[in-house]
Amino acid sequence: MAFKTALISVWNKKNLDILAAGLSGMGWKIYASGGTAEYIGNCGIDVIPTEEITGISSLLGGRVKTLHPELHASILAAGEDRAERVREGKPVFDLVAVDFYPFEKTAGMEADDPELVEFIDIGGPSMARGAAKNWQHVISAAGCDVFPEVLEAISNGADDDEFRRLMASRTFDITSRYDLDISLSMERGFVPELRYGENPHQSAVVHFSWPRTGFGTAEILGGKALSYNNYLDATAAWDLSVEMPGGSLSAVLMKHGNPCGAGRGNTPLQAFNNAFRADSVSPYGGILAMNCNVDMELVAGLKGMFLEIVMAPRFDEDALVRLQKRKKLRILRMPGGTEDGRQARSINGGFLFQDTDPVSGLEEVNVVSIRQPSEQELEAMDILWRICRSVKSNAIVIGDSMGTLGVGAGQMSRIESLDLAVRRARREGHSLEGAVLASDGFFPFRDGPDKAAEEGIAAIVQPGGSIRDQEVIDAVNQHGMAMVFTGTRHFRH
Repeated sequence: MAFKTALISVWNKKNLDILAAGLSGMGWKIYASGGTAEYIGNCGIDVIPTEEITGISSLLGGRVKTLHPELHASILAAGEDRAERVREGKPVFDLVAVDFYPFEKTAGMEADDPELVEFIDIGGPSMARGAAKNWQHVISAAGCDVFPEVLEAISNGADDDEFRRLMASRTFDITSRYDLDISLSMERGFVPELRYGENPHQSAVVHFSWPRTGFGTAEILGGKALSYNNYLDATAAWDLSVEMPGGSLSAVLMKHGNPCGAGRGNTPLQAFNNAFRADSVSPYGGILAMNCNVDMELVAGLKGMFLEIVMAPRFDEDALVRLQKRKKLRILRMPGGTEDGRQARSINGGFLFQDTDPVSGLEEVNVVSIRQPSEQELEAMDILWRICRSVKSNAIVIGDSMGTLGVGAGQMSRIESLDLAVRRARREGHSLEGAVLASDGFFPFRDGPDKAAEEGIAAIVQPGGSIRDQEVIDAVNQHGMAMVFTGTRHFRH
């Protein structure tokens, strides 16, 4: 086959003349659909209408032009199928260049506006995805802005496997964002509306993936829809709540993405009290997440306390009725567990993806101190290590086997977080004699254990891994403390 073949179908004609002229000048045969073929022809460039392949110019008033098996066979043919089509004199494409209908023009339209669907491109994304799937044979050029770059690569002989795979990945990114924009527009009315984002001058929406999980299946049993910040805090609260030690009734009090306190007990109220004892000031206006049923005794214990959200897997009927009398309180019945998989965070111009940080208790411990921790200390280490995972770094959590006594979050140095945790515990009147400390990262110097020992703290759980680990271990041994290394860290910067 002496020549190569391109398929072009665009809405926006930007850079079309450059691409078509460049390909034609290199001896490429060009197929194009509808108005694209007309535009290229008017530029004085040879072009073959796609109807020579499909046998149709368009159907349904232009809705169907490129959705045809022969056209897509020319895009997707690979291996022996591709060679067979060439032997039969049928076209196979080496380049598919498309630009989609401008769905962004629907901004401001109602979700059920009949005109909205007319801006949804079907053929363009289908051709682009087909070319991207067949990237070993076909260059997929999605979006008119990329046409000059593609032409330059072809001209310079740089359209190799690496380039085609790059273009394929770009295509799937473009089509996924195009589909997401459509989904966000059409699902309005089916998902809760957000008044605004983190601040009143920022607009925001919520989108739930399918199949529905997490907040997509939560039941709002009272109060207003959740706000942007509510979703963020509630996610953090629920994540910690369900990862508390199995078999215990647990409570989490969350504010601004950090736990004010977390505790467990033999009853829901006892669990709440063991969470509340670490900080009796900050939880007001925060979130209470329970991993157990909410009963009337707990609701009575919440009297006079302003909360944004109470969330739990179950509510006793009388407790729910009492909570629903608080008109501003959002009440969520949550499905069990949390979603595993990848986490995403936006950055300027892109996204970061990572696997979720799995919760690990202390089933296996590496005791690095001379003194072995007691069973009660190990139990405290287990629960505090779990809580520490949910605290923004640098994180220090002080407590006992029932939960937190003081939390130090978000400071620029670990010793400052330790100071903060101690101050909060002291403010609540707690003695730290015999308490346990958890740190999400290693102690870089011995000043942390020295400070902890001064306060009466008896045991430490931390990742280890510092070049000064031995210095820290020596300090712990000098103070008669116990220390366990986990080998993993839980930074949440």
